[in-house]
Amino acid sequence: MYSSHTFGSQQASGKILRTMIDEVMELEPGNGLLFLATGPVGSGKSSLVRELARSLPGWSGIRVSALSWHADDEGSLLEHILDRAGHDGTLTELVDREGARTAIVIDDAHWADVTSLRKVIEASRRLRKGRLAVIMTASDKDDASDDLPMTRLRELADHSVTLAPLDVEDVAALALSTIGAHLSPLAAAELRDLTGGRPGRIQEVLQAAPADHWRLSNPQIPIPKPWRAALERRTRGLDVNAVLVAVAILPGTGTGSPGLIRFLADDLDGSLVDAAVDADLLELLPNSGDPVLRFTHPTDRAVIRATTGPTQVTRLHRRAAQYHRASNNIDAALIHEALGVEGTDDDTARRLAERGEQLGAAGRWLDAADAFALAARVASHPDVSHDQHLNSIEALIAASDIPRARLHAGSMSRAVRDAKVDSMRSYLALHEGRRSEAVSLINRAWDTLEETRSTDAAMRTRVASRQVLVHLANWELEKVVEWAQITDDWAPETSPTRIEAQYISMIGRSALTRSIPPDVPLPGETPTLAQRRNMAAGWIHLVHDDPVAARRYLQYNPGDEGSERISLWMDSWLARALFILGEYAAAERTVERGLARAERFGIRFLEPLLLWTGSQIASYRGDRELSRAYINRLTLSHDAFVIQRIPSAMSRMLISGIEGDVSGVNRAGEALMAISRETDTGQPGFWPWEDVWGQHLVLTGRIDEADELTSAAEERAAQSGISSLHAKLAVPRAGILMHRGDIEGGIRRFEEAIELIDSLAMPSYQSRILYEYGRVLRRLGRRRKADEVFARAGEVFAAMGATEFVNRCNRERRAGGLGTRTTGAGGLTPQEEEIAKLVAEGATNREVARELFLSSKTVEYHLTRVYRKLGVRTRNELPRVLDEL
Repeated sequence: MYSSHTFGSQQASGKILRTMIDEVMELEPGNGLLFLATGPVGSGKSSLVRELARSLPGWSGIRVSALSWHADDEGSLLEHILDRAGHDGTLTELVDREGARTAIVIDDAHWADVTSLRKVIEASRRLRKGRLAVIMTASDKDDASDDLPMTRLRELADHSVTLAPLDVEDVAALALSTIGAHLSPLAAAELRDLTGGRPGRIQEVLQAAPADHWRLSNPQIPIPKPWRAALERRTRGLDVNAVLVAVAILPGTGTGSPGLIRFLADDLDGSLVDAAVDADLLELLPNSGDPVLRFTHPTDRAVIRATTGPTQVTRLHRRAAQYHRASNNIDAALIHEALGVEGTDDDTARRLAERGEQLGAAGRWLDAADAFALAARVASHPDVSHDQHLNSIEALIAASDIPRARLHAGSMSRAVRDAKVDSMRSYLALHEGRRSEAVSLINRAWDTLEETRSTDAAMRTRVASRQVLVHLANWELEKVVEWAQITDDWAPETSPTRIEAQYISMIGRSALTRSIPPDVPLPGETPTLAQRRNMAAGWIHLVHDDPVAARRYLQYNPGDEGSERISLWMDSWLARALFILGEYAAAERTVERGLARAERFGIRFLEPLLLWTGSQIASYRGDRELSRAYINRLTLSHDAFVIQRIPSAMSRMLISGIEGDVSGVNRAGEALMAISRETDTGQPGFWPWEDVWGQHLVLTGRIDEADELTSAAEERAAQSGISSLHAKLAVPRAGILMHRGDIEGGIRRFEEAIELIDSLAMPSYQSRILYEYGRVLRRLGRRRKADEVFARAGEVFAAMGATEFVNRCNRERRAGGLGTRTTGAGGLTPQEEEIAKLVAEGATNREVARELFLSSKTVEYHLTRVYRKLGVRTRNELPRVLDEL
């Protein structure tokens, strides 16, 4: 299988659609492509493949739907395909003709007969002349024949896409494009919850009311008439309404145990539940404990909820509370008691708030958020309701459910100056990478506490601890340590907030003192807090030349109690540690896992750290398309945090350097210089960019600038004891020495750097230093030594899977004339052959000169000889002639 993805947004689906269109249009004669889109009914998979088929100009389209009642009629779907095409022969004769370009779309492929599917798939794999794109949609359930299950189809597909539900932003965008109405975030969230985020279902609801209805600030969500009719059809002749109502009123995901459902529906013998399951109205799902019941069709739940009166709902919630109290399930009982309240109930609100505090202290933040939200709902006093609503949002942030927290925060006033609200909004802005808003709000929150002379220790602790994180994101290390101390002053000794601030400040202390602080668990440490300590210790050990220890720290898993935000930090630095260790495949998986986590939880400000590593590995492997895709995601506003801007600029500088884009390296390098003038980012090892920028300055003849930059970096590195910095900085230093006439001094610096880096478990750094040394040696005419160094570098690159640099090392060896042959096809010398290949690939003379360390005049001279030997007159003829050699 070529690729498999899960896409939960319209933007992501659009991206895969564009990619697939490009791949199909670029198919060569004799090639086929198999594309599979899976997802539940209404997920938009049919729309996706229809759009794909429509976007293929010049292709013949054949669209069919597999039907469940023909699933056992072998060959029936193939016959239907040929009938739709008006073809009397075989499928191969239809699609494998000279110039034929055919797209076959099969909807509901999980119902297709096995014989037809096999014939279609075989046709896509055994083409000789034609081009064939087979585009299928299927259920995400394994409903297909045992002979060709969906898992096998996914394995055979070149691209397999699973369409996940839309998020709130996508729902709002769909409403705008469908009916031209701007939905409020709360309305979009309600619509998403009602429909499960399925585009088809959402459009049905949107069409159930006029556009003006949806432009109201708080529109009632209508139930489409076809949903009601479908449920009436499925329940005709059945007396199961009591069971359906019992399931429909359940909160959350709408699942409940069979025992609870039977109790609520007075179904003593379980016959009603059995009848509902037999009629496919309900389905029994396995669970970690007992199995649970839920609606088979989410639309049925929506219909039942809309047609059940409030008195009946209240009565059922109260009975559910009794059931759970008898089972000693206090949390569930409290929830149902709150949902069964008519009006307000301060005693229930108090108990829910207390339980929310207990759940939060235990790290169960999502459960805590639900408890606080219900407390806000049933509290009689507006101030109490406001505070519990705020507590619910804080719990969602603690659970890293940033999109949901942002949604609920939108209902809170921005005008009123409130330290609690400002602190919460600042924290949200931090996660989403809005620097100015985060800084101004957290400062205003603290100023409010100071001006009112507040003695609320818990609030002061919270605000001070958030100052620690905001200043870390902005790389203001003295303030990180300062605010950690203020947190310490206000918090109880075993306060989780105090312990977290102390662990995070380990990073600031390490950077300021150029040392590794003691890794000592503080009293009161929980697994969640240990995750913070391990994150900090892992980052620090990575900085101090111990990626093996860093990997051990960063792989720490606290289980279900961990923070997704801290897990994202850990993924960022774990990917970096794995990259430095040369474990590229594991690093790539970690990058993608982290990016998926960032997207899912809305924690965007840490994405550049992941993209830094991801783009570099993709470039080393020669996957320029993926590298560019990663780089294109690094578009940041001027309001980004320093911790976003540095890896973004570093990524662009590294990739531009690999691609030979001098202007790109210049822009990125100048951006890093500007950042370093605004903020002290020169703490050794944390942001290692000076060696790359210094080497570029040397290669472009800016020797004095390179000397000034490298000298400052060397001086700081000398105080840190970080050996890898000395080794990497030796590369620009050697170049500076050689440009100033000290050739042997430069050679010695390279040799010292190689000896130093060999003692460290850092093959990514080792290979690049060897590669740069080989290039210098070849430029100096020391071909045999250069060949030895390139051979060694190539072995390290090959072990890591860095295909791009394996090829570069081989090219350098051939250009040095000491490879397996000294003259190539057409009588070209190795250097002439390398120049010819680069020019044939579209490189200019100047780009070839930079790539091979030659002057432009030398390239021009060799290119003239190439033309003469190969009998060509222009560079445009080179690709054809070289292909024929």
